[in-house]
Amino acid sequence: MYIYSSMYIFKKQTFKVLLYLLPLLFQCTACSQSADAYGVYWVVSGTDSPNDVRWGNYLRNHLNRRSENKNIAVSDNPLTDDCLQVMVHVDSLHDYDYSLFRDGDTMRLIARNDAKMLWLIYQFISALGDERVNVSDLPPAIINLNGCEGDFAFEYRGIYSSANSNPELMPITASHNIDYDWGLWGHNLRRVFYDDIPEDAWAQVDGKRTPGQFCFSSNNLYKAIESYVVDNFGEGENEKGAARFVIMPEDDETICSCDLCMKAGNTSKSATPAVSNLLRRLAARFPNHQFFTSAYLSTYTPPTGSLPSNVGVIISAMELPMQAGLSVKSAKIKNFSRMVEQWRKVTNKVYVWDYMRNFDDYLTPYPCLSMIGERLRYFRSLGVSGIIYNGSGTDYASFDDIQTAAIAAMLINPDLHVKSYAASCIHRYYPVSGDILERAYRDWETKACEREKILPFYGGIEDAVNIWLNPEDFEAFCDTLDKKSKDITDEERVRLNKLLTALQFTRLELQRMPHGNYNPSIVETCLESLKGHTAFDCMHNYREANGSLSRYIEEWKTLKSENEDSHSLLKGVGLKSKYKMDAGYTDLSILTDGLYALPSDYHTGWLIASAEMVNIEVPPGKIRNGLQMGLSFLYAPSWRIYLPESIEVWQSGKCLYKVPLKAGAAKEPFTKHRIQFGLKDIDASQALELHVLQGKGRRPTIACEEIELY
Repeated sequence: MYIYSSMYIFKKQTFKVLLYLLPLLFQCTACSQSADAYGVYWVVSGTDSPNDVRWGNYLRNHLNRRSENKNIAVSDNPLTDDCLQVMVHVDSLHDYDYSLFRDGDTMRLIARNDAKMLWLIYQFISALGDERVNVSDLPPAIINLNGCEGDFAFEYRGIYSSANSNPELMPITASHNIDYDWGLWGHNLRRVFYDDIPEDAWAQVDGKRTPGQFCFSSNNLYKAIESYVVDNFGEGENEKGAARFVIMPEDDETICSCDLCMKAGNTSKSATPAVSNLLRRLAARFPNHQFFTSAYLSTYTPPTGSLPSNVGVIISAMELPMQAGLSVKSAKIKNFSRMVEQWRKVTNKVYVWDYMRNFDDYLTPYPCLSMIGERLRYFRSLGVSGIIYNGSGTDYASFDDIQTAAIAAMLINPDLHVKSYAASCIHRYYPVSGDILERAYRDWETKACEREKILPFYGGIEDAVNIWLNPEDFEAFCDTLDKKSKDITDEERVRLNKLLTALQFTRLELQRMPHGNYNPSIVETCLESLKGHTAFDCMHNYREANGSLSRYIEEWKTLKSENEDSHSLLKGVGLKSKYKMDAGYTDLSILTDGLYALPSDYHTGWLIASAEMVNIEVPPGKIRNGLQMGLSFLYAPSWRIYLPESIEVWQSGKCLYKVPLKAGAAKEPFTKHRIQFGLKDIDASQALELHVLQGKGRRPTIACEEIELY
């Protein structure tokens, strides 16, 4: 190691030779003990430069504070017994982002800039372990105290999750968050206007201005952005520092066709030319800031010429399934690789917007770490320079603390053995209950990878059960963890209280599964525990949109009554169908299982049908004149789920009568609408057919809950 280090040193300037050799003059007796086994740590700065002195003092002070009541000492004088000398140095010309050299009793921490030195210092502290220093608040280290060196895989390492929202912890983990380090993000361009938006800032379509989409050739738009940047972020040279800004069209395919935009090169399919011109103009005006657009809808195609060095693009990975075993031969992988390659021809700042959650269910665990590691290695191979992981934002997600720490580490080193690292995180954050959590989480990750099924970005509880979740094992896990938590105190208890509260949601979702073993006692216990979510500021929502936990609990009150008071004569009766069923449905048993659905969730308990006419056959033997029949439908236009136009009652090839929808029914979104009618003029010995007719002139989709007979 010393010979290698010396050869490396002599490639540098003469003063750097002295920098590396100087510690040998004070070196303690040569020994080979582990770096985390010394009794004394002597911290020195690599040079007399103010910056090195500052970092030397920083490490010494923080190591001293964290080692209080521990069995080590931190010294500012050379000692000879059981002493490790730790030297820190920032070198902008260093060959790697970070290096740790070990020569006997001397260790050198070298980083390319201040941000990486801060990360490296805390890596060193964390690697010493809890017996040496207090590290319960730090994620496990990924460096090797015997020696290591490397570069960060990505320049931007964004994680949009509640576990990555502490501005003091983010620099320590070398991670970013779009809420903290972007001056303008997403579809928020209208924020640059302090007052009303001028008419010429709106896109012109067919000769008319169209509020809702921007004209990117508008000088008023440029001036508004310029003022916004100056007022809030300056020139990027003062204490506010440089910032990143997203300049992209609103979330639709409208493209401005005014004279200026058409002269810039806009077409009916692409707004890229006008957007690129605006980016170039902003980049020249603010050379210290960075400006990005997105490869999305009207800006999918790259510009024809190269972009300035401070202009980049963000590409969504939504089309890449969250699935083990990425195949370079698949059409989606090929298309994504081609897009990245095309954009890299015009900019060296290609960022990827990737995903780490089921956005319809933040609270059910989402075992994605192994798959994310595979994706990151793929992105790195494409030359991607930045990654943004879209998580649960400011909302709590189960195991978010573990997954965020692991993803932050993989954004630095995608080759990290993530299962082992995740296990280390679990035991660091949950020292008493870690064995229970590790066994469960490792099992979930293993099943998800071995089955090679797609973890959905938008899915329900049945998806989890089909991929990795065994309901009986999950119940046992929750019970075991709950019993263990009773003997735990301090920070681990706080973490466990959040996790156990969140897991009640998953237990309730399992109770809603079709053909499941509905248990009123379990439901009552889970609902009572889930009410405790109000004690946590970050646990108000369980999904991305319309996911209030308070509303969910209120809906469950109605659901309990429906499930427990159902006396339908059709319960358990098999129905037949002559229409082509949608994917995911093999029969109609969901309509007679006696389990009702929530109006705020289309995944579970609803039969989704997109056929223009849904044919349902009720067998003879259960029907007779005078009985009441009822059907419940979901009204959720934002999901493109509408009420049917009418229901026809058929028998022996003849329409007996039509049941129209009541005028003005279900005006409120995310509500159920019940259609009830009496049976008349039927032959009890013959099957009865119900024809559910979709509305005309729109994409036909209905969601039916139960068919009841009283």
